[in-house]
Amino acid sequence: MSLLLILLSAWSPRFSPMVLTRPLTSCLNPVYQEFPLEPVDVLHYDLSIDIDRESETIDGTAEIEFVPAEDNLTEFRLYLKDLTVTNVTGAASYSHVADSLFITLASPGSTSDTLNLVIDYNGNPPEESWGGFHFRPDAVFHMGVGFVEDPSMGKYMFPCHDRPADKASFDFHITVPDSMYAVANGDSAGVTDNSDGTLTYHWTLDQPMSTYLAALSAADYAVLHDSTDARIFYYVYSWDVADALVSFSNADLMMANFENLYAPYPWNCRFAYVQTPIGDMEHLSQVFHMAAAVNGNTNYDWLLAHEMSHHWWGDCVTERYWKEVWLSESFATYSEALWMETYGNDEYMDYIRNNIMKPYLNSGELFSIVDPQTPAELWSNTTYEKGASVLHMLRQLMGDSSFFAAYGTYFNEFKYSLATTEDFQNHAEAQYGDLDWFFQQWVYGEGYPVYDVQSEWTQQGSNWQLDVTIDQIQSVSNFFTMPVELLVEGNTQDTLITFWNNVENQEETFTIPFEPVSVTFDPETKILSTSVLGAEEEFFDPEGAVSTMYLGPNPATAATVLNWQGTAEIQLYVSIYDLSGRVVEELILEPGHRNLDLTGIPAGSYIVDVHTPGNIRQAARLVILGD
Repeated sequence: MSLLLILLSAWSPRFSPMVLTRPLTSCLNPVYQEFPLEPVDVLHYDLSIDIDRESETIDGTAEIEFVPAEDNLTEFRLYLKDLTVTNVTGAASYSHVADSLFITLASPGSTSDTLNLVIDYNGNPPEESWGGFHFRPDAVFHMGVGFVEDPSMGKYMFPCHDRPADKASFDFHITVPDSMYAVANGDSAGVTDNSDGTLTYHWTLDQPMSTYLAALSAADYAVLHDSTDARIFYYVYSWDVADALVSFSNADLMMANFENLYAPYPWNCRFAYVQTPIGDMEHLSQVFHMAAAVNGNTNYDWLLAHEMSHHWWGDCVTERYWKEVWLSESFATYSEALWMETYGNDEYMDYIRNNIMKPYLNSGELFSIVDPQTPAELWSNTTYEKGASVLHMLRQLMGDSSFFAAYGTYFNEFKYSLATTEDFQNHAEAQYGDLDWFFQQWVYGEGYPVYDVQSEWTQQGSNWQLDVTIDQIQSVSNFFTMPVELLVEGNTQDTLITFWNNVENQEETFTIPFEPVSVTFDPETKILSTSVLGAEEEFFDPEGAVSTMYLGPNPATAATVLNWQGTAEIQLYVSIYDLSGRVVEELILEPGHRNLDLTGIPAGSYIVDVHTPGNIRQAARLVILGD
């Protein structure tokens, strides 16, 4: 999934792709770790949804075609949240308890049976701070992913087997006032004038999709067609057409780039960007793109690229478990850099350093990519930026040919299906050889290396002897074995030295045919790390002046006071940004005072940015709930 938060700041061009803020700190629901699947395989959902904008209710019918996953099936569970079931056809009985809809069949089903249910339901569909069904002044829309509860939010709109592992085809029949245009996944199959002031829009998707990707939006949309790629559409507010023509002007080039790097666009339907009040989210075939980013320039191209790339990574090759969501989000975040690479290697490296590595290194996060313990860790800089940094490092290690070959074979095996980290590692190893050492330290391990590099040189005849000592001084216990590079520069020439750093306090000696003037560690930024170079350099404290930036509780209510803890009794400058990048609160915390009073800030998703007088910065995502 994606959901990317955009923040405009002098410190960094953006905050971690994702999220338009999605973190929390409540205990991690077990479904984030593994999804208990019901013994059914849903083949198709046919959804009829009548939207009443005035009452903010929906009246729905879900026709569900499924196959039992085991013989003698008599009962199973679907999911539906805060909506009322009025009738179920095709079941002997049903019971709706909390989010669970228990279905009892009239007779036992077998794996050779294809069965059908018709479920009628209605009510006021729920939402949370991000996901769910939203009634807004400019649009009515459903976001398929959330971050306060179980992230799969198909159940906020229709009864379903709401697990990413169960993919199905879809039909949507969306009835809205005739002043609105309704879009959903797949391709348009026509519109019906009901002669009562409403229209019913029919959309169909005949390829398998996870329920968290199912979505709809209705608004006063203008429909734009890409002038170069006929597969690409844009659904934008009628008053934003002029800005949209500029903001989406590079989408066709992005599509061509990803098709060249990954595989042909894997869906036999259109691709679209749909303007919505909040975003972004990679609903299959229709990215919901936040309204503030349709602004008449291309400064959100990174976001467009991120979401488009999900149509390979996440929508098509889907992580088997939410705890391995890096297989979606890290790949999409790295795709941002691959888009920037179309402008040149310098632009690619600048993006890697400043938009991917820097936000992670500034975050203070030191936990594993694949073992999140809280939702805040699931939707984190570790998942997005560290994971993207891992892909960058893996590419440097393997070389372009092997790296992208691994991408290709991995995609081809798991498209329209489910994958794990082990699956991706196996395909990388098929191209390169053993990579268990790499994955264990970078994906399953914690943190990153902090290098202490000391060097000195002495003349030895016509040559110079360079003595180098390299140590790792990070606070995490694991040692990172990596090939490292030193750029040795003289007045008129230079040389690049590569060796494996595989022991602590490692000493190496090299013969240089010229007098060194400077030694630069990792000059091409091939490693996610920080470093100290030479005794004459200012020592870098890897913990920073604010070693732990903790927001709790998170989510919080508007009246909650948050405790901000730092390691040093120093003044802190705090800025709170909303999703459009607007500053909603600025304050100074004096030494010894670490409380943030959120009273008066509206419910929603925010970024909290903190910096010290010495400009050491950290940022965290914050969700504020209504009273």
